[in-house]
Amino acid sequence: MSVKAFNNTILSLLCLAFVASACNSNATDTTPAIDPDTGKSYFFLKEGQFREYEVFEIRYLAVDISDTFRYQLREEVKEEFVNNGVTSNIIHRFRREDASQEWLLDSVWSARVDTDRAVSVENNIPIVKMLFPSLEGRKWNGNAFNTKDEDEFIITTFDPAQDEDNNTSYQVPIPGRAISFSEVMVVEQNQDEDMITFRDNRVEVYKDSIGLVFKQYDVVKICSRVECLGQEIVESGRFYRELLTSQGKIEDEGG
Repeated sequence: MSVKAFNNTILSLLCLAFVASACNSNATDTTPAIDPDTGKSYFFLKEGQFREYEVFEIRYLAVDISDTFRYQLREEVKEEFVNNGVTSNIIHRFRREDASQEWLLDSVWSARVDTDRAVSVENNIPIVKMLFPSLEGRKWNGNAFNTKDEDEFIITTFDPAQDEDNNTSYQVPIPGRAISFSEVMVVEQNQDEDMITFRDNRVEVYKDSIGLVFKQYDVVKICSRVECLGQEIVESGRFYRELLTSQGKIEDEGG
């Protein structure tokens, strides 16, 4: 065999080995497609479920004028209904000042889980709460279905595998209370402030097979008059916080 023929033979064998290796690598290292339903169980929407929250709220009316409220909130997922071909669940929201009082119906919302998104209709305003499949870093316009200005939501914490190495815990930012939730999805609805004229920080935290466990909205206008400069005094707006205290099936409750 000539030197040229020998070299050609070696080159052909190397090419075949490379192709075989590449094919074998593709066969074993292929990343499975992401389940399109990933995240849906975090926006837990099942008829007959309830969630109860403690609520802390401050309504700022003017400089040095505000109202503070502490009360309890209960959500019950009711029956499905169909509107324009879209299936949703009715959400009854009850309120009471404390456990010594009876629950009174406060409002009726609705929510739905579509193929690629979860939508909550709150006081007749539809808000896109999640997109599916849910991925850490995924962004969307929460106001896509209403007439408000575009509002970018982002999943900042999420690990659907929830393996041993996952780091998806959330420390609730309540002074003096060491409360945290593990294995959660954190959705930042906004994190924006200029420390001079406004503050708009909103976050919601969801847990698998439970739903919303915590949310905090701090949306205020800062007083920018000369006498207020440098003091970060709130002129108007609202601080609102919900913290889950109980959840389960309505049929399992005693009484």
